[in-house]
Amino acid sequence: MTSKEKDMPQTTQVSAKQKRQAVTDKKRLNLELAPAAYELLQRLADDSGKSLADVLRTGLALYGIAQDAKQEGRGIGVIEGDAVVKEILLT
Repeated sequence: MTSKEKDMPQTTQVSAKQKRQAVTDKKRLNLELAPAAYELLQRLADDSGKSLADVLRTGLALYGIAQDAKQEGRGIGVIEGDAVVKEILLT
């Protein structure tokens, strides 16, 4: 568990006012992607049943986890049983 996770409350109740404010606090982003990157994004969205924005949000969250792990001297990877089958390296 990272220090950020330790600071987060286990359960959070959000009021209707907070929900409305969260919607208005969102930032819009205009993004240019190479065709191959867009095709990958579209495939991931189609395969998962999520929107393009949701796939990008999930990817950003995973990148944050990877960055935190790197700063803590750890790594992340894909594990099958007891073996690491893929290691994800950040440069």
